[in-house]
Amino acid sequence: MTNNAWSHQIELAEDLKRYLHGLQERLGTVANDYMRKCDSLKDAGMMEEDWLKFTQDCAQATYHKIGSVVEQINACDIPFIEKYIAYLNGR
Repeated sequence: MTNNAWSHQIELAEDLKRYLHGLQERLGTVANDYMRKCDSLKDAGMMEEDWLKFTQDCAQATYHKIGSVVEQINACDIPFIEKYIAYLNGR
């Protein structure tokens, strides 16, 4: 590969890394917005027993699953891309 081709590969990987960081932020925002929406149901008059059951049985699990996706991106996806960029920079 030519230097331009390697440079292009590095640019692609760096673009993916930026995207992943942004995705983590967006997912965090979505999770927090979801929990605020659930809280607003109670404030709007949803019966407390139903609201409590929904938040405990459903919403909290969804919130934690989104958090797990964010953690997976941080623990696996981003480090892989960083190693790939380091490899390409060493070429």
